[in-house]
Amino acid sequence: MSRLHTLSTIVFALALAIYGYLQWQKSNAPIAVQVIDLDTPDFIAKRLSSSQFDSEGKLTHTIFAESMSHFSKKNQTLFQKPKYTIYPDDDKPSWHISANQGTLVGNERLTLSDQVLLVSSDQNSFISEIQGKQIILDLKNKIITSEQTIRLKGNDFTMYGSGLNVDINTTEMTLNEHVQTIFKKHDS
Repeated sequence: MSRLHTLSTIVFALALAIYGYLQWQKSNAPIAVQVIDLDTPDFIAKRLSSSQFDSEGKLTHTIFAESMSHFSKKNQTLFQKPKYTIYPDDDKPSWHISANQGTLVGNERLTLSDQVLLVSSDQNSFISEIQGKQIILDLKNKIITSEQTIRLKGNDFTMYGSGLNVDINTTEMTLNEHVQTIFKKHDS
């Protein structure tokens, strides 16, 4: 029995040594980690053209962009040279908005930057053009805001200020800080 006992002890010690060695090798092995790259878009579109409709089938806005990159993990879409057309409720005249850069967060908040231009399609509008460095467009409520310096242009004047708030549906505009207004001189 002592021989059997000695042999089983040796086998147990050998198994324990092999197990220890395997655990030591496993702890020194590099750990594979899956890296999710948030800076890689899920898809890219070139020369994108899209139209958005409400639940009643009315056109709410259209977009064209030279390129678009969508990041689903960030819930963000980046546009190069976007051109938006916003259609107010009650069939009022539309606004055409263009910029060099655009960032859409979710499906509701669009930030346009770098040479932003808004042009009213209404020839009789008091304000025919708005220019600025950056604007934020709430697509759901159709409200345009900007804290940057803005230039408003009408038939007979050009106005500079900051703190713009425009409701596209009601065409109400608020300028928080007026800097200067230049009136066009008429020949008498």
